[in-house]
Amino acid sequence: MSQPLTRKSVIARILCTTAAAWLLSANPVYAHNVWLEPDTQGGYVMQFGGHEGKTETFDPAKLQRVHAYDLRGRDVNCEVQNVRGGIRVKPDAKAALIAVELDNGYFSSAKPDGDMLPLSMDKNPGAVRGVYARKFHKTVVQWGAVMQKPLGQMFEVVPLTGQAPHAGQPLKLQVLLNGKPLAGARLSWGESGTPTLSDAQGMATMKPAAGSNALQAIWRQEVQGDVKTTQHSYEYLLKFSAH
Repeated sequence: MSQPLTRKSVIARILCTTAAAWLLSANPVYAHNVWLEPDTQGGYVMQFGGHEGKTETFDPAKLQRVHAYDLRGRDVNCEVQNVRGGIRVKPDAKAALIAVELDNGYFSSAKPDGDMLPLSMDKNPGAVRGVYARKFHKTVVQWGAVMQKPLGQMFEVVPLTGQAPHAGQPLKLQVLLNGKPLAGARLSWGESGTPTLSDAQGMATMKPAAGSNALQAIWRQEVQGDVKTTQHSYEYLLKFSAH
């Protein structure tokens, strides 16, 4: 005799279905991210790309927001400079966290598996699929209470501790979409790491390695009734060091 479906069992089925799509797919999940790399002058150079370790140039007009915060979460000054070959970020000396948001725009294809053109579907005659891509990032300069506070990014990964993580020890995080817990987001260490899915409360536990860590989170949302796209793509990169 079948049991009645509860809200908990429905969520569990959704997560199982999502897991099958993410984890059992024959094709790897490729992503382009935005992130910061420190330079020798106390600033950071913005990077874009990451698939197979390759970086790409991007239109500076796509950069939506760069913001820096101190240990208590207060805004501090952060200069964004256009330099040869890209963008340089120079935060205030008190900065503990730097956040970046980039709107990568619309892409579409006339074939289900064809190459994507940088056009929305309504501007690409015959297009059968489209993607609207948003990129988000945090660089941790120094761990503190600010790390536990959501910053209001549309797609966000929030560590649930203000203490610096230790290599090999569990680090609990929460994934949010529009400020609400997101179930089924795919998290991994870089592009090729073993994936983990966020649970019904948006929670996930990951174990960082010694040295620099790049935690990638991805959420793909199918949409209907939009003449410009058939999918929204959200990609996140959280960078920090562990000892």
